[in-house]
Amino acid sequence: MLNNNFSLNNQGVSNAIDTRSLPRHRWYYYKEGFSPNLVEKAIEYANIKKGGIILDPFNGSGTTTLTASLNGYKAVGIEVNPFTSFLSTAKISNSNLRELKNNIPFISDYIMEGENSNLKGFSTFSKTGDLDKWLFNDEVLDAFYGGLNAVKTIESTDIKRLIKLALISSAMQNCNATRDGKCLRYRENWASNICNRETFLHSFEINMNMILEDIEHEPIMQKPKIITGDARSVLSTNEIEKFNLCITSPPYLNTFDYTDIYRPELFLGQFVNNPNELYNLRLKTVRSHIQAKWKEPEFSNFGELYKESINHVCSHENELMHKRIPLMIQAYFEDMLCILKKLRAKAEPNAQLWFVVSNSAYANKEIPVDLIIAEMSKLTNWKLKEVGVLREIKRRKTKYSPDITTLRESVIILAAGKGRN
Repeated sequence: MLNNNFSLNNQGVSNAIDTRSLPRHRWYYYKEGFSPNLVEKAIEYANIKKGGIILDPFNGSGTTTLTASLNGYKAVGIEVNPFTSFLSTAKISNSNLRELKNNIPFISDYIMEGENSNLKGFSTFSKTGDLDKWLFNDEVLDAFYGGLNAVKTIESTDIKRLIKLALISSAMQNCNATRDGKCLRYRENWASNICNRETFLHSFEINMNMILEDIEHEPIMQKPKIITGDARSVLSTNEIEKFNLCITSPPYLNTFDYTDIYRPELFLGQFVNNPNELYNLRLKTVRSHIQAKWKEPEFSNFGELYKESINHVCSHENELMHKRIPLMIQAYFEDMLCILKKLRAKAEPNAQLWFVVSNSAYANKEIPVDLIIAEMSKLTNWKLKEVGVLREIKRRKTKYSPDITTLRESVIILAAGKGRN
């Protein structure tokens, strides 16, 4: 079942490092994504013909949909996070280059003029009260909102979207913190770094020039369909056609709350406007975190490997960082079972599913997420082809699982047709 000699092992396909320099992908670095090479290899291995549909129900920043589109394939992406759904839509936007370029001086003037931001004084977004750290200097927030409000006056939807992305990207480049794993960490010497209107404008002009260059040289010929919503619900609707290949990477079983990781972008872009809206968004995500009171799971028959793992975790509750972790593990696999069943119902007869996951560690035990999901394929009428090991991820040592230093990351390849189980 487990192939340690998988052809893509240690080829860098399960991380997004190479997207930093690739056209359109580079417009916004999304650390949690995978490489476009994975999409291209899956298309090749599954022998997908032009006209076939490629699906990603956890589309994130849109690596699958963008790569499929650039290679001339039809694609559909589903993403629950409205910021990353916006990001994936922006990356596949085309525009009249002259009109887009002509808007840059207009937006730049409003950036320099600035406008009072409603995020000043909210949470940790700006210096206020007794805070000793804050995400943005006031001038950066005012410059951003000056540009954002100017964008609202533009008629073209594509141009509005592209400029808005450049503004959000510029704000994060002038943020006092940077994304690191499951949180934002303040940059070294952040307090002495000068981030103001001028630095924001400089970032904006660089970002816009990059967008202009890529639209000119890498036009989108086959536009994908991007749907903002919970895949567990959307997959049951008529919005999703039968697919030939699904390439996806669901949230990992790692207690990460991805809505919290992208909280700055969600509020900056006005995708959420208050803490209640953010909390409600958390309730729509896969139950891989403990930051919200989601509906408790009901099903637990996920196979022998799951049973062995959950029994260990439950019998070592004093070694867990939170008492709800056993419920979270159960809920996560219930969600994965739901997704597998709904994908099978939407699969063409010879379709393939490439499911990228990482194992997790709880109570000093590695939870074999890949092998558990492979076992679950028996319950969903998928046929297991193989579990290909992609790499071993180095793990930060913690007091809860001190002996686990690496975690396996794999792709589970399932087929709707004949295979082995």
